[in-house]
Amino acid sequence: MRLTSALTTIAIFASLALPAFAETQAQADTRESLIAFNNRFNELAASHDADGLVALYDENTFWIAPATPPAQGRDGVPLQTIVFMSENQGDLSHTVEDLFISDDGTQAVMKGVTRASVEAHDFQLEGSYIYVLERENEDAPWRIVLDMFSNYATE
Repeated sequence: MRLTSALTTIAIFASLALPAFAETQAQADTRESLIAFNNRFNELAASHDADGLVALYDENTFWIAPATPPAQGRDGVPLQTIVFMSENQGDLSHTVEDLFISDDGTQAVMKGVTRASVEAHDFQLEGSYIYVLERENEDAPWRIVLDMFSNYATE
């Protein structure tokens, strides 16, 4: 009788824990896909692949920088910045410090540190960035829909 009661209790706890584990695994998979997205960004930047970097942005991306009006579209500010970095063999990288993910895994906010330098122009900066990313579903690629940054020159 005690064995049956114990087995029943274990079965109840297992059935309650299983959905929580599945949800946790889905969240972990989404988190990993965002880390992979950032790694891909850094790989494309290291190989100076301007087209690849621009393709990570949605066509209607908003760029928000201090003391300037927001810009929209990837053909403006993003393209100019990325082409400048690529053509001058600059170093550009992002780290991820925080991730916030929607319950359905189709929207996320990525926050971190950006570092950039272009030796040929004695240019170096460091700062923070916030990306808002979207995707249609878990199989679709992430796209940056908002890029907000605040950079400062390093000494």
